[in-house]
Amino acid sequence: MTAYVTRRFLSAMLTLLGVAVILFILFRMMPGDPTAQVISPALDEAAQIRLKHAFGLDLPMWQQFIIYLKNLVTFEWGRSFTSGQPVANLLGHWLFNTLLLMSTGLILAIAFGVVLGVLMAARRGGILDNGATVVGLVCQAAPPFVIGILLLMGLSYQLDMFPTGGMFTPGTDPGGSTWALVTSADFLEHLFLPTLTITALYMTTPMLVMRDSMLEVLGSDFVEFARAKGLSPNRVLFRHAARNALLAVVTVSSLILGFAIGGQIVIETVFSWPGLGKAMVDAALQHDYPVAQAAFFVMAAVVIGLNFITDLSYSLLDPRIRIGTT
Repeated sequence: MTAYVTRRFLSAMLTLLGVAVILFILFRMMPGDPTAQVISPALDEAAQIRLKHAFGLDLPMWQQFIIYLKNLVTFEWGRSFTSGQPVANLLGHWLFNTLLLMSTGLILAIAFGVVLGVLMAARRGGILDNGATVVGLVCQAAPPFVIGILLLMGLSYQLDMFPTGGMFTPGTDPGGSTWALVTSADFLEHLFLPTLTITALYMTTPMLVMRDSMLEVLGSDFVEFARAKGLSPNRVLFRHAARNALLAVVTVSSLILGFAIGGQIVIETVFSWPGLGKAMVDAALQHDYPVAQAAFFVMAAVVIGLNFITDLSYSLLDPRIRIGTT
């Protein structure tokens, strides 16, 4: 097991290094001068030279790359061009908001998807099976902003049931602790619509994968043996069949995470959620390159880290897998 974990960890680190290299090259190939906001062309030449020296822009590209990698490791990501605050401090707040929203939505999407997949397989060809398949495919095919805007128009603007955006009502004090924030009624009202959007978008994949996997497992010998022992249908369905079919959902969960990170940017923008995705869009529009570059890197690190955890979770669900010999 140690060898497996080591290989997966090294693979994740190499992938993260590749992302860092791409970001370094990409932000230096973009049109225009990314330092124009801090080194104004209106300054005299001597002042511009001093500022470029202070930022290390007068160094050869390879030296800039070494400094860039060192700063990534030590979280010295500079200061925002617009606010002047350290980027690392800003990203910590935004990342928490993003993970709070994304984890809530994905947990509900996978949980509802798995349960529906089990019930659809148990009632194959019935109303639930056909109806859930059609609704799920429609939600999966729709762009994230379409579902979000439709929910806003129906439940917020028309029925006035939920807030139109943000994380809490402006002027309200959510409390000094995280627990006070996440348990406040105002926060939960703001959380509902974006969470519902994420759930609708990403529930279809685990639902259909679980359904197909269950159909295969239900015909297995150990399921027939469990039935022959006189176990209740629900115990056979959930305790024996579903547990073995669940591995297929874990396998595709890494793909769901990747799509969720991309869709998170759109969802946070639609609902004005103060997370990493919205901050990335705002930074790009304001040419705040330190924030944009760091936000892209953190997003990639989150995806790679979650995929690493997914790889290690296989053995917990299926004892037939011997990850020490994989």
